[in-house]
Amino acid sequence: MRRMSAGALFLVAAGSLLPSAPARAEGPLTCSAAEFGATGRRADPATRALQRAIDACHAKGGGTAYVPPGEYTTGTLELKDNVTLYLEAGATLFVSQDPAEFPGMRALIHAEGARRIALRGRGRIDGLARYEWGLPEAHDVEIEREQELARRAGVDMRRWLRRGLQALTVVLVRCRDVLVEDVTIEDSTLWAMRLWGCDGVVVRGVTITSDLEKGANSDGIDVDGSRNVRISDCRITTGDDAIVLKSGTIDWAPEGQTFPVENVTVTNCVLSTSSTAFMIGTESFSDFRHIVFSNSVVRQSNKGIGINVQDGATVSDVRVSNVTVDLRRRHWNWWGDAELLYFVLKKRTPGSKLGAIEDVVVRDVTARAQGTSRILGHAERRLENVTLADVQIVMEPESTPDKRATAALRADGVDRLTLRNVDVRWADGDGAPGWTSALELARVDELTLDGVVARQAQAGAAVPAVVLDQVDGASVRACRALPGTGLFLSVRGASSRGVRLFANDFSEAKRAYAVEGGARDDSVMEPAWSRGGE
Repeated sequence: MRRMSAGALFLVAAGSLLPSAPARAEGPLTCSAAEFGATGRRADPATRALQRAIDACHAKGGGTAYVPPGEYTTGTLELKDNVTLYLEAGATLFVSQDPAEFPGMRALIHAEGARRIALRGRGRIDGLARYEWGLPEAHDVEIEREQELARRAGVDMRRWLRRGLQALTVVLVRCRDVLVEDVTIEDSTLWAMRLWGCDGVVVRGVTITSDLEKGANSDGIDVDGSRNVRISDCRITTGDDAIVLKSGTIDWAPEGQTFPVENVTVTNCVLSTSSTAFMIGTESFSDFRHIVFSNSVVRQSNKGIGINVQDGATVSDVRVSNVTVDLRRRHWNWWGDAELLYFVLKKRTPGSKLGAIEDVVVRDVTARAQGTSRILGHAERRLENVTLADVQIVMEPESTPDKRATAALRADGVDRLTLRNVDVRWADGDGAPGWTSALELARVDELTLDGVVARQAQAGAAVPAVVLDQVDGASVRACRALPGTGLFLSVRGASSRGVRLFANDFSEAKRAYAVEGGARDDSVMEPAWSRGGE
């Protein structure tokens, strides 16, 4: 028998102490797709081999279905209880272009009713999205006004249209205890990830990318009727909504079945989108509650934060905090005006139920915007208890020829609206043509303006910096007019009353306030110690 040297014995002993590869330490059993016939050559169909690896782990009680480095063309893969699908660094799953590879719902990775499942690893999934430049093939009622403005401005009315096989990438239905970690999803033709009716989901360190110009309907992460969801440390660049919460239906569920969305946290993410970075709605048949979006960066996006309720749900207890936002107008076909906020209550159809939006706080946010932020109630129901605190907005000229912006922020139909330490500035000195007031607030009861710093867009213009129209009960305190302010505050409307001014600094304004537009002279009350301009 050949003897081993002392050095060789040391290396063997040391090697035995080294940790195993993370993929093979994932569970009690590792089933490599290579052992089931996956070649790692893109030209060879891999669906059956990959599914056999998943099935083998499931049959033995659970484990890791391991996909080694290589290229794999695959159709639907069905995750099962206690199984982790692990994509090793250097492994890429390509969406098969054969419709026969997608029985039932067209999704690449799918699970229904599964428990304790995971999709992990440093590998990639490529949706192979393809597009064609042409005229719209469908009518979008949400952007009728925007489309007409673009047409009048002479904008090319063509847009990018989806072509080729259309498939969602990850669809998990009524699953519990889910982990999606570290994977990269590229060029999805449709939504990259949909969580419907799930409970207990962690999405961490995921990268999602699609074409910012072309990728319509390529949402990043859709949390649909799910609860106890944590999303963190993700980087999402996508043509459509980056992270969106919905409560909608699916074709294969009992008719009309929906679930509430609750207990959702999104944090430490970097988001870029041609639509909305963080969105609630529009599908809103069941309630949304206890939602937090924090400590994140929004860059080169068409809208910052949206709440769009159209189907009767109540959205409540929403907190947005510590977010920086950089917004840029997109082509006319994208929803959004490069505005920081879009909170709106609607009815999808005349027969739709009317929902509610209440108890929303946006705090510690800085934004460079090009569009008018909107907080809009319905004629039949107002929004309730909305607070903006420590918010800075710099309005920049719109980067497209079809101009839409007017005021920096417009609110209409709100009970208990608070703006505390809100600072509005206009880039490029006097701003762009069409810009008006910093704040336009109408049909608001119980209004608090505390520490608002503002000026109208054009220095010294007749338009006021702040408009209060049909406001009942307002406290305006510690507000400051910026240099160049003409009229700071205009109180309008016969129903306006109880507007109280306290300790404001209007010294830079030519006029502190005016009562006009049918408002009663006694609608404004100002103690002698509240300073103003001449």
